[in-house]
Amino acid sequence: MLYLVMYDIEDDRVRTLVARFLERKGCIRIQKSVFIAETSREVYYEIVTKLKEVNSLYENHDSIVIIPVSIDEVRAMTIIGKDLDLELIRDNPNLLFI
Repeated sequence: MLYLVMYDIEDDRVRTLVARFLERKGCIRIQKSVFIAETSREVYYEIVTKLKEVNSLYENHDSIVIIPVSIDEVRAMTIIGKDLDLELIRDNPNLLFI
């Protein structure tokens, strides 16, 4: 399963813990608050469950968005600026980022 995880978390400590958790689960950071992952459905549901739990532990105005995407949509991404080293989309030798 391929998906994006994006968040707007006000608390620095919580934001750091969430980022480290996502990295441990195999997510690749593509921006400060945006990750991409290709994992099993079990890991996906584990991530969703844990993020819901973290969000419910304290009063906040945070948001976390998890969007399933297809590999074709990821390959069609346009990246402007910093070049990203994404193993997930490298397997297409005809991919060109402009």
